[in-house]
Amino acid sequence: MPSSVLIVDDEPGLRELVRRWLAGPDSFLLEASSAEDAMCVLADTRAVAVALVDLQMPGHGGAWLVEQMQRSFPAVAIVLATADPAVPGTISLQRSVIGYLVKPLDRDQVVQLVAAGLAWHQQKANPAAHGSDTDPVDAFLDSKLTRGRGRGGRRDR
Repeated sequence: MPSSVLIVDDEPGLRELVRRWLAGPDSFLLEASSAEDAMCVLADTRAVAVALVDLQMPGHGGAWLVEQMQRSFPAVAIVLATADPAVPGTISLQRSVIGYLVKPLDRDQVVQLVAAGLAWHQQKANPAAHGSDTDPVDAFLDSKLTRGRGRGGRRDR
């Protein structure tokens, strides 16, 4: 099964718009209307490469979804979308978050970030083919966001 893009937003019109922008002969697009539905899609599909996630949704919302995805699906690239131009750094700088978009969405920016997410996912899924099994940006963010604790859990202080 080819890699797919999961569009997670509570607004059906926005999901349809993004679907149209990303549609193509090689695209496999999935949708979810909530963070909880997205977790079900991710568990059932297992081939999602990129998730475009709205931060403000009823229920758990996008921040919760990012946390859950990082735990259960760490190779899925995440692109955040929000109507709030001030995205908290703790969310936007996390591992696997490729970038964020401010609504109203711009087609070129969506396509560009999804393409970057697909490339990131390919590197994570097959690190040997890309010359390294550690992404230097991930290593840097991991050391900064975990207050000096590396991936092995050891404290550097």
